Amino acid sequence: MGLLDKMIGHADVNAKSSYNLERFLSEGETVLAVFRFARDEIAVTTNGIFTVDVQGIFGGKKEYKYFPLKGVKYVAYESAGTFDTDADIKIGVDGNTELVNNVAVNKPLSFKIPKSQAAEGERFFKLLKAALDA
Repeated sequence: MGLLDKMIGHADVNAKSSYNLERFLSEGETVLAVFRFARDEIAVTTNGIFTVDVQGIFGGKKEYKYFPLKGVKYVAYESAGTFDTDADIKIGVDGNTELVNNVAVNKPLSFKIPKSQAAEGERFFKLLKAALDA
């Protein structure tokens, strides 16, 4: 995947975490899948979802957020169309709020997957759905 793809928000779905998320895992918790962007990541574990937001020019500051699976409300997968080059995954979670016109709004975790990696995106969707069904 090229740098331009990552810069415009396309995820690399074949990645391992480059931020040592294992140090934050509970005993018995394992990483199931990681989606990596230019610098940011979303990782699904057996207990929840981690996001890593890399900040600053040199990426020295990182914000780690964790959303337990019990706080995940939905997962959505939108396949790429004939003229659309991306598939989309959205994960509705409690606690990912953003102020819009001075009103707190729950914002889903959202990312795009290149059409060429749609099978990996479907695998990710199925894996997260199975974790929510358990």
